[in-house]
Amino acid sequence: MASASAHSSGIVEIAPGRNERGEHVFCVLVKRSYRIAHRQAAARAEVDQPFRMIDEYFDHGDPEWATVAHESELAPYKPSVDVVVVGKAYATAGAPTQQMQVSVALAGREKTLLVTGDRQCQHREGLAPGFSDPQPFAEMDLRYDRAYGGQDPKSLPDIPFFYPRNFMGKGVALRNVAEVIDGLALPNIEDPDDLLTPERVVIEDPKRWHLQPLPQGYGWRQRTWYPRCALLGSYPAFLAAGTVTAEERLGLLPQNHVALAKQSRLAPFEAHFANGASLGMIFTSLQADERITLRGLSPDGLIDFRLPGDTPKIGLDLGPGLKSLETRMHTVSIRPDDLALDIVWRGAQVYPGYQWLPKMTRLHAEVQ
Repeated sequence: MASASAHSSGIVEIAPGRNERGEHVFCVLVKRSYRIAHRQAAARAEVDQPFRMIDEYFDHGDPEWATVAHESELAPYKPSVDVVVVGKAYATAGAPTQQMQVSVALAGREKTLLVTGDRQCQHREGLAPGFSDPQPFAEMDLRYDRAYGGQDPKSLPDIPFFYPRNFMGKGVALRNVAEVIDGLALPNIEDPDDLLTPERVVIEDPKRWHLQPLPQGYGWRQRTWYPRCALLGSYPAFLAAGTVTAEERLGLLPQNHVALAKQSRLAPFEAHFANGASLGMIFTSLQADERITLRGLSPDGLIDFRLPGDTPKIGLDLGPGLKSLETRMHTVSIRPDDLALDIVWRGAQVYPGYQWLPKMTRLHAEVQ
């Protein structure tokens, strides 16, 4: 991999990988940073932020107990565009509220989340669990450890249960018993059309986990979570062959992926694995000046802006001379609290494969 270089064209890296057809490619990655403001096009920042070389976790944590705040930006090839918003929900005018909605809208699509104050479950003998009233909040971090998911080590002590879609979240319970239910923290961040109700809290049979709510957010879905892990041929426990999950119905995974994986016949989708944005936040393509509207994600309540409209021109020389590459957007990372935006693009050039590398005489990128 080439070292990063800072210049007026952005920060540049060269990385080898494979495209969605499995071809070997050298990818030129370009990162530029911008300032955002309401009703304006994003403007180039004075300094482009360096590439994030590794995953960065909330609270300076690690994969054992923390969720990803910023994913590594060195994925060589993404078939689609990841749009990620790393921020908070803000109550209107700073007045604490028990519940509110936030939304992100772009490219003819709007994703709305219901954000609720901290709540706990209460065990009720012979009945579905009770929910405590939400605690008021003025602001709340939008992180997957506040979405539905988590672990239940108590119901089946010999087989601790980890929710395959989100190991780190809140609300998972297998058994309706006091030691599991009493004090169980409930999710703060949900799809308003797919809520965790008292009747849905207790899963009972671990094989029913796939019927539970899909974890929701605007950030990164971790690589080890389902369905992303399944793109490399993995499959979670307690998932029988022939089960059609919500992810399969949504087209996020191939048909019969469980049966294929159990037979070691599920082909890896390495390029698609690189796309890790939240459900509904991955786009086939975006306009260079795409309009983006954030509601409830800033103290002012609304940020409506456009992408900057500039697209880098990328060229790569592998020896025969400089070749102009098609520029495709990889990642749009928005940080509303900082009024900041980073965009990563890539240009990809196919090469014959590893056996050809000794014949390569040059590896030089030019970006304008």
